[in-house]
Amino acid sequence: MGLAEMKRSLHDRLWSAQQRWFALRAQGETKHALKVRGIREGDANKYIRNLLFTGSTKRAVEETLKSFVEFAHEKFSVERLEDLSRHEFRAFIEDGIARGLAASTLQARCSHLAKLGALIGRTEEFSAQSRRWATRVRELAREGVLRGPQRPTPSPDVVARAIEIIRSLDQEHTARTGHNRAYHLAARLQHESAGRSVSVTERLTKDCLKEGNKIELNGKGGRRLLVPVSAELSAAIAAYLDSAGEIQMERRAYQAAWRRAVLAAGGRATGTHGLRRLSTREFYRAEYGRLLAGGLTPAEARRLAREAAVERLGHNRERGDQAACYLGEAA
Repeated sequence: MGLAEMKRSLHDRLWSAQQRWFALRAQGETKHALKVRGIREGDANKYIRNLLFTGSTKRAVEETLKSFVEFAHEKFSVERLEDLSRHEFRAFIEDGIARGLAASTLQARCSHLAKLGALIGRTEEFSAQSRRWATRVRELAREGVLRGPQRPTPSPDVVARAIEIIRSLDQEHTARTGHNRAYHLAARLQHESAGRSVSVTERLTKDCLKEGNKIELNGKGGRRLLVPVSAELSAAIAAYLDSAGEIQMERRAYQAAWRRAVLAAGGRATGTHGLRRLSTREFYRAEYGRLLAGGLTPAEARRLAREAAVERLGHNRERGDQAACYLGEAA
């Protein structure tokens, strides 16, 4: 089997991994439930290693693994996927470190290679290598040897201007096409809730609206989060969903519209995830002030505010890595 055949085989296996997930989802399974089942058996990834959940994940994983296959073929003359081993795994990560790749890129490589192990019958071997090298990458990042990830976050002023710009664009689009578009509401909801872009667009339905100005966001892995929003935003979203029938917002189109609005507002942090980071930092500061005013020491107030902010994101409140990712030096 040559390089072209290995790449075709890799593509087919990744496609099958996604089809397996589609079949499970059709039976009512969720990623969250599969992960919880694995946790109960001592391995959180036991039931999800051989699955791919979204098209964007599939593209990212395939890009990494095709680079790995090319590397193994050129450096070690590997001709079959089944002949890949921890030797090539180690060399691929070491090559990335030597070339100065960012820590986040190397972490993704470790995760994607673990996925490959599950697809070629080397689950334990590649999973062990993934854990080992992910730990090493974190150590190198702490030592300053590796570049940290760039996580641009827009300023509140840029966000306010961008929301007004996108509101105008929505109105122009609706007047021109008759199609009721409300990407500005998605942006406002992300800013108020720290929700993911898919949660405030494609997964937002009338059933998500709850009493008391609360919205239930359908998050990653099927996890659901009940978040409070302002009364004005809750009413605006309810009115939009009533007029639109069901959700009319596509995540990719919303992300493109937000990028244009931020640039028009003079900002540079054009990704919608920046709204999630800004929301988390604003929540943390408000929660810290509230806890401090309640009589807690600064250290205790920081710890509890940090944990609450991480939990609000949909993660376990003990996840220090998520606190570092979203709060940075703020915490």
